[in-house]
Amino acid sequence: MGFVDIRLEFTTRQNNLRKLVIIHLKLKSGRLTMELISKKDLEQQQKAGDNSTQIMVAGDLNTGITEQQARDICRAECALALQNWAFQAGAFAEARIQKLEDKVLPKMLSYDKNLSIFGDPGFQILLRKAQIAAASSERENDYEILSDLLLHRAEQDKNRERRLGITKAIEVVDQIDEVALIALSIVYAVSKYTPISPKLNEGLKVLDILYGKIIDKKSLPANSSWMEHLDLLSAIRLSPKGIKSFKKLEEYMPERLKNYFEAGLKIDSDEYKLVLEKFNTVGVPLSCFELHPLKKGYVHLTTSREVDNIFLLLKTPQGTIQTPLSKQQKEAFEYVNSINFTLNCKDNEMTESFWKIWEGYPNLKEIRSWWNKLESHFQVTPVGEALANAYIRGKEPSIPPMY
Repeated sequence: MGFVDIRLEFTTRQNNLRKLVIIHLKLKSGRLTMELISKKDLEQQQKAGDNSTQIMVAGDLNTGITEQQARDICRAECALALQNWAFQAGAFAEARIQKLEDKVLPKMLSYDKNLSIFGDPGFQILLRKAQIAAASSERENDYEILSDLLLHRAEQDKNRERRLGITKAIEVVDQIDEVALIALSIVYAVSKYTPISPKLNEGLKVLDILYGKIIDKKSLPANSSWMEHLDLLSAIRLSPKGIKSFKKLEEYMPERLKNYFEAGLKIDSDEYKLVLEKFNTVGVPLSCFELHPLKKGYVHLTTSREVDNIFLLLKTPQGTIQTPLSKQQKEAFEYVNSINFTLNCKDNEMTESFWKIWEGYPNLKEIRSWWNKLESHFQVTPVGEALANAYIRGKEPSIPPMY
């Protein structure tokens, strides 16, 4: 295997004297070694070895790692991971590790084209652990999860707490039951993800699609054995039975999606007539109102609560132009917001309408029934957070990590 021979030349101060120091860095067989050599030694060692590259730099050096070098590091760590395997088992393991490598490198390149993280000894050790986990698993989805966990490790490089959770998660990927991981991910998604659309049906549709991808046509577990399994893997921390329980979804979800429970404006009320007058006066189109989906005889705004995030769209022959609100238009929206966005999650009419609409989405309906039957309460640990994040991002890559 080839190696990279990098020489870095810079100056330092010692006893108030400037002194030339040469640091000799060598990357060979996936291992990084460093030694100090003198300028005289340097002059005697200018000849590069076979399959090597020499770089002479005065001052600071910032060099990345090529994709081929990253693959070399992967293979070097793979060799270390496989050294205690029998020949036949090693062949199976190497094929599985290759699948992990093919998944992780494109993700790393999209995050950092210089692949700098591959030069970190700590990451190389974690890579070896991920390779061992991949070699131990026959499940294709595990390679996806492991690749996402390695990507998370690069993203959380400066966060020791997150790094610990990711490291522990990698160690148990090949041990976790698939259905238990799905259940964990659903609990995590319900508690972490909310739609950004101001329109109720659009928001619930987004959640229904996401939950459907997480469930992946599997049946959610009916008993509590999956919780005990996750507790053994330190992915969750079970509470003593009878001490605490999860809120029923009928109580929990309106709190999570409280923005859909806005009061709105009653049609034909004096307030609504005043709002229409204000909007007409300042040139705000009335299309920003729609019938309230949860309250009969009311309308509500479909715009952002933050007036600085509201723009008017003007259609011209050249295309659509986006223009910010004028001062008078902002004042009109602020007045309406003070009325429209009064929240009332306990309004019986709105909650009944909400759950009727909720039940129209198959995945949301299934999760409501399943959630309300959870027997024990638990907390998701940093290990569980890392696992759920990796699993969910594998199903829906556009979702950012929710650490």
